[in-house]
Amino acid sequence: MQQTPNMLPSPDPGPRPSLLPFLADHHLPYLVPAIFYWVISFVFHYIDTRGLFSRYKLHTSAEDLTKNRASRKDVIKFALIQQAAQCTLGYLMADDSEQFVSPEYATASWAQRFRYMRAIIDRSVPYMSNLWPWTGYGTKGSCNASPAAVWQDAFGDLLGNATQGLDTSRIDPAPFTPQEVMFAKAMYWVLVPLFQYIAAMVLADTFQYFTHRAFHVNKWLYKHVHAMHHDIYVPFAYGAFYNHPLETIPIDGIGFPYCLSIAGLDNRQAALFGAIWTFKTVVDHCGYDFPYNPCNIVCPNSVLFHDLHHQTWGMKYNFSVYGSFWDWIMGTSWSPYDSRAQAKYRRGKATAEVVAAKARLRAQESQPAVGASTAVSLGGQ
Repeated sequence: MQQTPNMLPSPDPGPRPSLLPFLADHHLPYLVPAIFYWVISFVFHYIDTRGLFSRYKLHTSAEDLTKNRASRKDVIKFALIQQAAQCTLGYLMADDSEQFVSPEYATASWAQRFRYMRAIIDRSVPYMSNLWPWTGYGTKGSCNASPAAVWQDAFGDLLGNATQGLDTSRIDPAPFTPQEVMFAKAMYWVLVPLFQYIAAMVLADTFQYFTHRAFHVNKWLYKHVHAMHHDIYVPFAYGAFYNHPLETIPIDGIGFPYCLSIAGLDNRQAALFGAIWTFKTVVDHCGYDFPYNPCNIVCPNSVLFHDLHHQTWGMKYNFSVYGSFWDWIMGTSWSPYDSRAQAKYRRGKATAEVVAAKARLRAQESQPAVGASTAVSLGGQ
């Protein structure tokens, strides 16, 4: 039967079935990104250890050996500690009380709202026609109220019924048209979720930019907390979560989930958002500048942009974690293709080669000395 504005289907509010039969949905926002992190990291680790795609590698082996102050073993250990803290907080903060209405009711409600907005516009058309006769709108009957009174009345009804359902007494009771149904489905399945994801990205990026910059500006926070992450000057994939617990807990464990909550994401949406941005965070630290990187959609030259921030000479720039908007607004953006940045990269590579060559020479010189001392000791016996 065709639905009319006064005959909406039953909302049937309540929890929906879990996406996975063995795991409740409210555990997804913290478990999915954690699993995704190690899957992506393993892929890049395999590429790195097998020497694949070396032409896209940003740094040389000499830089990796001479610049990084954190061993890969320590990085894995602290990344696991960070994820344990995040998962613990995620478990404690998980929302298992989500209530949903049926998709049929939700789409019919949007169709009803669309018709109600058209009713508001239709009621104001006579006054628009008086102001702009060329609009050509025709209306039935007449109304002696002022345009302001009509708009105040119409929007007052709309806002007043926002939490109580729409007042359908003045809406055409005919069945919804195909256009209204199409609009309703587009709103429910596409436009509203898209707006939520954009809002989540804006909120998370704003939060991450200013907290990240604060960890650099405040000398105590940098020295005792954030400097740990910058022990990695030549980034690699699973080094993305090499952070101090005092940074992980307030930013990643508490602040980030609240940003998603404010944006209105449900548990499944939060899990997907977390997976997407975990992907970007790992890719930004992977050390490879692959062509057609999807992360470049939200941040041009995404890998290079963040790699510059990890260099000793670039730490005061490129604080943004997701996009580059705030760096551009706040004057902290530095293009990795800038001639000065490229010159510093070249000097860094050359210096690393010299340091690595000296280390190899010292290792070679120590080998004969060890052999000679062994021969002397045997001769003495």
